[in-house]
Amino acid sequence: MRHFSQKLLLLLLIVLPLNSLASSLKDQLDYYIDKYKLADSSDERVRRVHQVFKKVSTVAEKRYNRPPQLAIVKGLNTPDEPLAMALPDGGIVLSKKAIDIIYENVSLAHGDTRAAFVLGHELAHLSKDDFWHREFLSIAKESPLLPQLVKNYQEQDGKQKEIEADDHGFIYAALAGYPVDKLLAEGTQQQNFLVYWQQQSFQEVSDTHPRPEYRAELLQARLQKLLGNLPYFHFGVRLTHFQRCEDAVYFFREFLKYFPGREVYNNLGVCELQRARKLLGKEAYLYWLPSVLDVTTQTENFSLPYASKGERNTLADEFLEKAKTYFELASSMDSSYVPAKVNLAITTLYLEKIYEARTAIEQAYELAPDDLDIQGMRAVILYEQGQQSPYIDMWPYVIQLLDELMQQSNIPPSVLYNMAQLLEQRKRTGAEEIWQQLGQRLAELPAPIRNIVCENVNCPAPQELGSAKAVFLLPVKFGVKAKRDKRLRKWRKSDVRLYKIYEQFYQEPKGATEVLALRGRVEMVVLKNLGNVTKDDLPAFCGQALRERRVVNGSLWSCQNWAALVVDGEVAEVWVVKSKR
Repeated sequence: MRHFSQKLLLLLLIVLPLNSLASSLKDQLDYYIDKYKLADSSDERVRRVHQVFKKVSTVAEKRYNRPPQLAIVKGLNTPDEPLAMALPDGGIVLSKKAIDIIYENVSLAHGDTRAAFVLGHELAHLSKDDFWHREFLSIAKESPLLPQLVKNYQEQDGKQKEIEADDHGFIYAALAGYPVDKLLAEGTQQQNFLVYWQQQSFQEVSDTHPRPEYRAELLQARLQKLLGNLPYFHFGVRLTHFQRCEDAVYFFREFLKYFPGREVYNNLGVCELQRARKLLGKEAYLYWLPSVLDVTTQTENFSLPYASKGERNTLADEFLEKAKTYFELASSMDSSYVPAKVNLAITTLYLEKIYEARTAIEQAYELAPDDLDIQGMRAVILYEQGQQSPYIDMWPYVIQLLDELMQQSNIPPSVLYNMAQLLEQRKRTGAEEIWQQLGQRLAELPAPIRNIVCENVNCPAPQELGSAKAVFLLPVKFGVKAKRDKRLRKWRKSDVRLYKIYEQFYQEPKGATEVLALRGRVEMVVLKNLGNVTKDDLPAFCGQALRERRVVNGSLWSCQNWAALVVDGEVAEVWVVKSKR
């Protein structure tokens, strides 16, 4: 055995120096472009794969000094050549044959999902400095050492590296917005993409890969774990809505461990923004700047007066800086994600970073030019930018923009409010009429805004609660110890201890009801499958007019202690917490 090792070492010493120059060339993307030639860029599938790569590489882990690049080449079509591989210079080579396999007999959208996984897998190899495909390709044609190299790779946990690349690629594709569960669909082998791909690619070194069925099982387990942790995200959103971000951030951070997606970062930012607004008091409502998940509407009183410049609450600024970081992360993961850009504009305006606010709102406006809230917010930021210069007065232009917006039949009340505030700042006439208009729309206003409106106009006395014509029937009472409730004992239970929080999620066997318990006591009930309850029925469940607020992909209609999530005109869920009375 010793003599064999010495001979192998001698052979390596002879072969490797001869190959050193060739190997260094083969570390570079240009080598493969020159040798195999780029695929036709006008090919629709080639264009789509480049678009997929742009999205997946945006969310993937990267080395700061090695930005990933993709080349789709005509070659790499023989059985002993990999269809896809990562290179030390940051390049990823994908063969045209690989694209044909990816899109064969499936829709273009499903092919995009397959491509996202393959590219995510190679990006994972790239981030871990794992370039074995290139090494095998170099050795396979030039020496008899391939079996020994395969053995060495296996001994170095090569299969584990493939499993890790699968896992990261799966998550990267999901983060980029692709329905990765479709890759694991039951049915024919072609529907199970991992089996299908393995059958088509690099059979000579298949000993370095786990069985495709095993890889699919691992990804299925990964998907199940991700879905099993979705309650952290959902209850985080619900807690945020009810002004309980001190608890919600723990839920978002826990879910972040399993899915570091743009929505999670955005909602963490919304929480930090909510906490900052509480500390800023009235200063936060000089303008009405509705975030996409507007979580500040439950505030009933202000504990702080307006703060003068230079006297800002330093803790509020810390929350705002955290929010800014989260919104920037969310935006960097998807340049077309409007909520993060809107919220970033709000946050940087509070931080008095006016040029960053202007950049963010212009990006949001470009993506959603018909959104009236964004148009109104843009006008406010333009005015504040003009205030930074002794030579530019944006007032006439901003007032013209707001005047044009106010001609719209569906004008948001935020535009009216901001117009009134600007008129008050300039001591112009006309604000009184706008305050009167807002006084007629009190039900649409969040509590802090409503309080300021009522300082400028005589508002009617608040409606007394308790006159609701209908009530939501809840299976449990708030505050009871969950483990003692006979009904909850029969439900599916998940409990995990977060930092400072011990929570349990209970789900009714048919999924119609969910319950959140904190420190063992019932805190929230979520009703689903509400049957005959429609959007038009909701006012009957409240003793006063409902308020609508926008959220991503739906709207929330709120009463004092409950909120209904409406999607496509249908009541999807009702969230109920203990009444403050």
